[in-house]
Amino acid sequence: CDSVNALPPTSDDRFFEVTTSGVKFLPGLQVMNVATIGVKVTNQELPGYELVFIRNLTRAKGNRLFVWFFDKVTGKDKENSNKKDEPSNGGQTTLSLNKIRVVPAENSSSMISFESNTSLSIQIQFPAILMKAIPGASKEKSEKTGGDTLRKVLEDDCPGSLEAFRQEYVRWLES
Repeated sequence: CDSVNALPPTSDDRFFEVTTSGVKFLPGLQVMNVATIGVKVTNQELPGYELVFIRNLTRAKGNRLFVWFFDKVTGKDKENSNKKDEPSNGGQTTLSLNKIRVVPAENSSSMISFESNTSLSIQIQFPAILMKAIPGASKEKSEKTGGDTLRKVLEDDCPGSLEAFRQEYVRWLES
């Protein structure tokens, strides 16, 4: 919580596991994460929510040879043989905080709006052997490809997520 300036956890907080749609780093290799997210309800004048990324389990799928190679060079094969059910970051560090709050709409006393402020930082460590083994691979190209893919995933997923959030909020109001 300190690293993302989130409020400290309490016994009222809830936890959710979310599986990402994955990022294709190579043809035939998709890397997905199962993220554990802590959710806190904050109450000021109107309710708000704080979503904090806690940890993730990295999984690769696709071509068996690429998955084996990914597991080998990231050390996942050793982690999987030693800690079958333990989450792994697979050489990835993610910090994320999303604060969502309900605010009165600017030009209406009877309407509300949702305001979201999000910070996201992802650092992925690829072993040098992986970059050398892939023809044409470079740190710069991987960063651009990964960044472009992440941006596309966020652009595709956010509207649906916001609509689901709105529907759940309406359901909560009506209960």
